[in-house]
Amino acid sequence: MTSAYFASLVSKPSVIVEPGNYITRSGEVVTINVASTRHDLGCKGSYANGTSESWHKSGRIFATSETANDIVIALC
Repeated sequence: MTSAYFASLVSKPSVIVEPGNYITRSGEVVTINVASTRHDLGCKGSYANGTSESWHKSGRIFATSETANDIVIALC
């Protein structure tokens, strides 16, 4: 993916700041094992069923649209 793809995410706040448990837009709990500070899909984790996923540090899966699987908040 080119840097232009991530341009819309540059101004978004960081939601994923460290490994831990987070909540998606649909209310699902996901576990982040690797957190990235870069503008890439470097935040790696998985859903409770074991399915792996990658997120941007803003919590988005896609730069171009919101999805139910976007991370919106850390689980305290």
